[in-house]
Amino acid sequence: MKREKNLLYMLQSVDAFFPIGAFTLSNGLEDYVAEERIGSIKELQEYMEGFLQIFAYNDLGIAALGFQYEKQPEKLLELDALTNAIKGAREVRVGSNKMCSRYLKAREAMGDLNGALEWYFEQIKARKAVGFHPIAIGLYGASIGMELEEVLTMYGYSVLSAIVNNGVKLVPLSQLEGQRVLFQNMDGLEKAVKQAMQVEVQELGVSGTAFELHCMKHEHLYSRQYMS
Repeated sequence: MKREKNLLYMLQSVDAFFPIGAFTLSNGLEDYVAEERIGSIKELQEYMEGFLQIFAYNDLGIAALGFQYEKQPEKLLELDALTNAIKGAREVRVGSNKMCSRYLKAREAMGDLNGALEWYFEQIKARKAVGFHPIAIGLYGASIGMELEEVLTMYGYSVLSAIVNNGVKLVPLSQLEGQRVLFQNMDGLEKAVKQAMQVEVQELGVSGTAFELHCMKHEHLYSRQYMS
């Protein structure tokens, strides 16, 4: 039963209702819609395909390395510093910081903040690390004995699901159309997970320039529903 219970704990960690504010991020999607570059199911699908092409070299890859560095504290600190450097858009960077802090506090309140994840929290409180959500997710998955591929798949799905849910509200589109987009990108997510499992630290931050620029522009929209 332990494996089944850990699977449930991991699912809870990436659930949209877990109180860390992940559902408030649009990853630049709102600016794309404001510029009328996304206004149909086809264009939302194109956005998702583009996002998946770089996902392994951003948060998905960061989560993978966080998992793999569970017993390598020096590399965890280096990964934290690199993540801080490659997140050029302020709201994306700060948003990940806040989600990490809320996530760690929630895990602490539940009594399962252990091992490297607890150490990471101590480094953040001592200002030796900044704290990023995907690193914390990777460390938590490792701490409860999950397989890397399972952790990345569940985490990746949660990110795509949040994008779709935000997209159908912004465009707007029907919930059914949104679910069609999510369904059509399952193969893309599987490919991104495989890529993330092999990613090297020097590959982090590759590409994604357009997404970064739209996230930055999003910070200055006249009216907004989400953070970048």
